[in-house]
Amino acid sequence: MKAKVFSIVLREVSAGNSASARLEEEINNFLEARPNITLAATHMNTVTLPPERNAMRGTEGAEPSVIIFSTLFYSE
Repeated sequence: MKAKVFSIVLREVSAGNSASARLEEEINNFLEARPNITLAATHMNTVTLPPERNAMRGTEGAEPSVIIFSTLFYSE
């Protein structure tokens, strides 16, 4: 069994795009490149990291980071 982890940092998703569309594209590209794998399971999780301690208000790093993880478990 192998695992492939995909992650999306929400604040890095450009305006007008959605995190789910970007994640779907990454997963589809992975699956298209490996047409003979057998998908065993998937798992999705979200983590929120607090702002950096030394970040000034109004600057990048001053807000929490939301990271979406999606893991595919598969065999070849």
